[in-house]
Amino acid sequence: MKPGFSFLDHPADMGFSAWAESLPELYATCARALTSTLVDIESVGKRLPMTVELHGDDLETLMFNWLSEILYLFDAERIFFSEYTVTRFENIGDDYHMQVDLHGEKYNENTQQVKTYVKAITFHQLAIKLIEDGFQAQVYLDI
Repeated sequence: MKPGFSFLDHPADMGFSAWAESLPELYATCARALTSTLVDIESVGKRLPMTVELHGDDLETLMFNWLSEILYLFDAERIFFSEYTVTRFENIGDDYHMQVDLHGEKYNENTQQVKTYVKAITFHQLAIKLIEDGFQAQVYLDI
């Protein structure tokens, strides 16, 4: 199965559904979906490398923390990312841990236009489930 995502209808918020063969690939795909909500991802270069480490009590909390980190990096540091490589994904006891290498660049208003301002990631209907060919996530964004 090729990773992908589609946008979901919601009366007040915006959402997306993403799918991939593995959990690390699913988290990277959700990051691309979020970035595609914010900006044309094709306009984002890969000059700025960064590594982030996150954890969560379960898969949904890890997804919430992950996407919130990407949103924070845009809001606070004005950085967009276009490449996400999960280098470590493991379950240790009751926690999930993830390390991701990101590549992006500082927001440039001359070459990039913010499409949708996302205020926050929500836990509303946030779900990750096993499907026939891999995994699927559903995420809603407060806009």
